[in-house]
Amino acid sequence: FELIAYTEREKVNDVLVSRNKELDPSKTNHPFIVGTSSVRRKALIKHYYPHLKTVEMRGNLQTRIRKMDEGVCDALLLAYAGVKRMGYEDLIISELSTSTFVPPVGQGCIAIEAATSLDVDLKDAIRRYVNNTESESALLAERAFLERMEGGCSIPAFGHATINGTKLVLTCGLVSLDGQKIIKKSFIGEIDKAVELGYEAGQTVLESGGKELLMEIKKEQLSV
Repeated sequence: FELIAYTEREKVNDVLVSRNKELDPSKTNHPFIVGTSSVRRKALIKHYYPHLKTVEMRGNLQTRIRKMDEGVCDALLLAYAGVKRMGYEDLIISELSTSTFVPPVGQGCIAIEAATSLDVDLKDAIRRYVNNTESESALLAERAFLERMEGGCSIPAFGHATINGTKLVLTCGLVSLDGQKIIKKSFIGEIDKAVELGYEAGQTVLESGGKELLMEIKKEQLSV
């Protein structure tokens, strides 16, 4: 299989979802419990909002909302794209800035996967009708970064690429599981060299302490 097209990207932000509109993550004197199963989200919460607590929260969106309503947590931390597509925008109480809460690789974009044996003309037709070139460039850079980091959803890595004029800007990095250490860097490159930019970004993060941090993360995960 291979990815042959990338749809126009939805807003990439993480959002807090709750029935309680008065909850505010910035108010340190009013802590609350956030439900999430993402290692990146949990680590970033510990870094930027250490007064908040997290609990494991798995299942589809409806299941998570039901668990929240049952009192397992006060709010859920989710991707805006999924919340919007499922029609639960009215439950969003806070939209987290991408300058701090950098999203994970690929968030907000739907990729089209096809068998490598699929007819070439059919692949080309799918790309003509579906592929968004800006999304494609961004995702190629982000995925190359994550590949160089040798990571997936099990490590708290983040990566978000945008088009700025004729350049591709990639902000990416890694945060420790306890939120105490964070490596975040931005890179600028040519749009037609997205993969190279992502790979170089991953290499730079690794050489800037990321390799040692990854070893710590994997060691902690194995000990759980």
